[in-house]
Amino acid sequence: MACLNNIIQKIQDTFQVHVHGPIFSSQRIESVYYLLPSYDGQLQPDPDTLYIGTYPDHQPLISDGCILLLNCCSNEENSNILTIKENLDSFAVLNCIQQELYDSRKADLKRDEVLQVLQAGYGYQSMLDTAMTFLNNPITLCTTSFSVLASSPKDYFDDKFDVYDEKFYLKSNFIQSMKEKRVLQHLFTSSTPIIVEHDDSHDNSYLFCSIHIKRAAVGYLCISSLNRPFQSADSSFAMNLSKLISLEMQKDECYAEKTGLKYECFLTDLIEQNLDSKSIAARHLAQLGKTLYQYFWVLGFTFHGFSNTQLNPNYYIDQLSGIFKHSMAFFYKGTLILLHTSNCKELYQSIDKQKLSHFLQLNQIHAAISFRFEQLLDTPRYYNQVMFLLRNQNCIRKEHIITYEDNYLNHLLAASQNQINTETLIHPDLLFLQNYDQENNTEYMKTLKAYFLNNRNALNTSNYLHIHKSTFFTASVKLQT
Repeated sequence: MACLNNIIQKIQDTFQVHVHGPIFSSQRIESVYYLLPSYDGQLQPDPDTLYIGTYPDHQPLISDGCILLLNCCSNEENSNILTIKENLDSFAVLNCIQQELYDSRKADLKRDEVLQVLQAGYGYQSMLDTAMTFLNNPITLCTTSFSVLASSPKDYFDDKFDVYDEKFYLKSNFIQSMKEKRVLQHLFTSSTPIIVEHDDSHDNSYLFCSIHIKRAAVGYLCISSLNRPFQSADSSFAMNLSKLISLEMQKDECYAEKTGLKYECFLTDLIEQNLDSKSIAARHLAQLGKTLYQYFWVLGFTFHGFSNTQLNPNYYIDQLSGIFKHSMAFFYKGTLILLHTSNCKELYQSIDKQKLSHFLQLNQIHAAISFRFEQLLDTPRYYNQVMFLLRNQNCIRKEHIITYEDNYLNHLLAASQNQINTETLIHPDLLFLQNYDQENNTEYMKTLKAYFLNNRNALNTSNYLHIHKSTFFTASVKLQT
């Protein structure tokens, strides 16, 4: 059976005409017949059949059936009958409708075949391979963190994909194009497919269809028109396929069952200050298979809008691990907390900010980011920064992201009424400078202080320190690097 609106769209696209009258997307058509003149006034229509006739031969006609009249010369529109004003050949129109019915029937049979693959437990790859025999175009199953779960053909990865640690991800420029064309917003708000063209692939369109579990977007299908143009049956088939993929995802404990989290005990002890020394913490991390790098950040995530937080916490943690390569995460007192470590001094040198922003938008999540710090056992202090950001409605937000760097003054003002560890308010670059002086017997902090005391005047500062101005400029260059 085919949707009536798909049939009408097929006729309009094929003959470049407009069909007038009631078109109901939910109505399904199983067959098409000619409307014979002898049926005038006494037609007992089959509700699943579309009847075709010519306007001069069948007026006046009163019927509740699904009827399409061609060559309509009247400007009056009948609320019960579909009409086309152009002089079309009824035989050609009937063949067009039969082709749409045939394509729809093939899609239904292939959908049933994919369902059998699902029931047999063969997984994503076999489901996509089966679907590909109908679509005849490459199809990719992606998560909301833009990583690839499966693709058909299995080795199909064009220039839109990057590989990291033997795992494939969509490239940033392709994701940015998705954002500009409002694909991400559509995937979150609608279960219907959307077809767009990528800026550098004008001969190739992409069909996107979201996958939902309990109203939460957990992934999407990306289908390329590499081998053939999209047909009307492709969109409805993609919607059915996304529903079957959703059922397959719910078999995975990452999406369906509540299980223990790998780093929960360690991170809980860390935040609650139950670890006595850095060496003990490092030993625990080694047992968990994690590596410590020089710098750390604490991040917190909260849900808003229509997000459904009933999904397994492991799902969101798994998605974030695709963005934060060196991280540990768990749910602590109802908030998703992530500890990220890196050798890069800037957070966005070690992660893709664009991917993070799009992931937050797609899942309707706000992220709070602490200052950078270097001592693992200081994690509780920076966890407090994150919780302040998430609880304070006056904090500055940029694309679902709240940084402590943009809001530390708010925290400083709040400290006048509440207890706060003032050391955590110091910018991490100043702490870095202080540690450098201690380790190398330098006096860069003293030089910086003198510079501010002398109203940032280089000559006055060099006189104040009793050093030559060239020596001061040399120190200034080192400070900047």
